[in-house]
Amino acid sequence: MNVLALTRTYRSLGRIREIALVLSKHGFNQLLERAGLGRLLPFSRRIRGRSGVAGDVPAPVEWRLALEDLGPTFVKLGQMLATRPDLVPPAYVEEFRKLQDQVPPFPFQEALRIVTEELGGPAEEVFEHIYPQPVAAASIAQVHRARLKDGTPVVLKVQRPRVDRTISQDLATLFLLAGLVERYIPEARMFRPREIVEEFARTLNRELDFFLEASNIERFRQNFQGFEGVVIPAVQWDLTSRRLLVMEAIEGLPADRADALRDQGLDTSALARTLARAFLKQVFDDGLFHGDLHPGNVMVTPDGKVAFLDFGAVGYLSEEAQEGLGELFLALVSRDYAQMAEGFVRLGSTEDTVDLRAFQRDLKELIEPYFGRPLKDLRVGHLLHESSEIALRHRVRVPPDLMLLARSILTVEGLARTLDPDFVVLDEAVPFARRLLVRRLDPRRQARLAYRTIRDLRELIRSVPGQVTRILQKLLEGKLAVDFVHKGYEPLLHEMDRSSNRLSFAMIVSALIIGSSLIVLAGRGPLLWDFPAFGIFGFLLAGVLGFGLAIAILRSGKL
Repeated sequence: MNVLALTRTYRSLGRIREIALVLSKHGFNQLLERAGLGRLLPFSRRIRGRSGVAGDVPAPVEWRLALEDLGPTFVKLGQMLATRPDLVPPAYVEEFRKLQDQVPPFPFQEALRIVTEELGGPAEEVFEHIYPQPVAAASIAQVHRARLKDGTPVVLKVQRPRVDRTISQDLATLFLLAGLVERYIPEARMFRPREIVEEFARTLNRELDFFLEASNIERFRQNFQGFEGVVIPAVQWDLTSRRLLVMEAIEGLPADRADALRDQGLDTSALARTLARAFLKQVFDDGLFHGDLHPGNVMVTPDGKVAFLDFGAVGYLSEEAQEGLGELFLALVSRDYAQMAEGFVRLGSTEDTVDLRAFQRDLKELIEPYFGRPLKDLRVGHLLHESSEIALRHRVRVPPDLMLLARSILTVEGLARTLDPDFVVLDEAVPFARRLLVRRLDPRRQARLAYRTIRDLRELIRSVPGQVTRILQKLLEGKLAVDFVHKGYEPLLHEMDRSSNRLSFAMIVSALIIGSSLIVLAGRGPLLWDFPAFGIFGFLLAGVLGFGLAIAILRSGKL
């Protein structure tokens, strides 16, 4: 192991100790003990540590508070988990949605230093003025307004100093923790801790690269060329780098300020339709959608246009996923629950056989009551989100981008209804879905699919004889091996290992007591208070070890 790796491991261990202390503060001592991290706690805290969470506070609330105490990286982890009900239980999803990515701004001089480094020269040569007070601050970057030399107003998104190093260290720590959890807490494996950390790492690394965000902005600008009523900020590519993003400044009000927008004489019903159509276009036409459409990222300009901001989080949809969504929307309108169930199965993945009849029944029980109400009470985002959770209960794993889409639809629908309480997003979605399914019959697309099928079939025909030959060769040489995978034995093996260790420890304590007793009875060796010193030392050592063993058994809750 090289010096750099040793340094990272040392720092990760220090951070793990900080994490253990925070989790202990919130009452998760038993979890720490099971993960093998209890030894990192001070002895006094291990003795008085609680076996569960504090008082009557629910576990999801304690986890949210713990994530907040652990800092921005862990807050963003909780925010990511809030979009993944396939990975964490619903109660935790609801609680993690309350996490806010709010951190104090870093000093303006630091921001100016980073801008100068990224520009390769003094900022005064490019900008007429940079406003010191940031307009927004988050865990990755903060935003400043500025003016170019020609007077053009722009916005600077400046990455936090050394945030990439901090995130790298926190991710290394999370990978270590995920490995410990999978090893020592078998029942937690169903939540796939390492998969969660891997996805989180991909998300954070994308957010750290402002070139990627600039590319997303440019793609959205191209997609919305000719689309009336939508504004996407222009990127100043010659001033943009990995840590600095310079783009057009857009003035306006947040989209949830409906009363203020009406006071300006704007038609909020028309704005609601524009917002919904713009998002549906992203989903059904472009296959690229904004993944974080909270009110701060959706502005309305003084001339009544909808502006989208902050493209660090986006979702991608394949042609198959777009078609599957179109079928889901049309099945929802026609109340075809069999088609909905089959659509979820095609969109997702499953390791077990799905009971389609039970799936259809649960979908019908969820959706059918809504059709007896006025259309304005129909919440499509809510239905899609609840349907996704039903799919998860039937062991259908929905892809991460579709879970992100479900949350985005919820947000967009909420904004649209703030602008127009009678707005029905389904009325706008159905035409998009129908056009998408009509495009599926396009002869050029059918020709592409046919070509792909023929190409794959040709490759299969070419590869099969060679594979069969290799299998027969191994069979003739006696080298054909079959591996068996035993499932469900890990918890038993872990318990047997722990029990045998405790038994060995108890035998050592017993041997110390017996040996010390024999020394005391023999009366040989140096004396201490008229007793053999080695015997007294043996009794003391046995007492300490026995006390530690008793504490470990009592705190495990298994007597």
